[in-house]
Amino acid sequence: MILVAGAMLGSVLADSVGQFTYLSWLGRSVSIGLTTPVTIDLHVLTLTLGFILRLNLAIVLGILVAAYVFRMV
Repeated sequence: MILVAGAMLGSVLADSVGQFTYLSWLGRSVSIGLTTPVTIDLHVLTLTLGFILRLNLAIVLGILVAAYVFRMV
């Protein structure tokens, strides 16, 4: 949970400082995952599975800071 909170704080940080031209590199992200979801039709049940993981430097820094703070406590 701490790492997810760090990732969310990093995402907020990237969105807020990404509007400044000299800090725009913090907001550049890479998306990893399935671009189109996989659908499995079982005639009784239809499953749609997919995920996209968006990473940028601010998110990684947020995760690292959250892990460091968690270790300190």
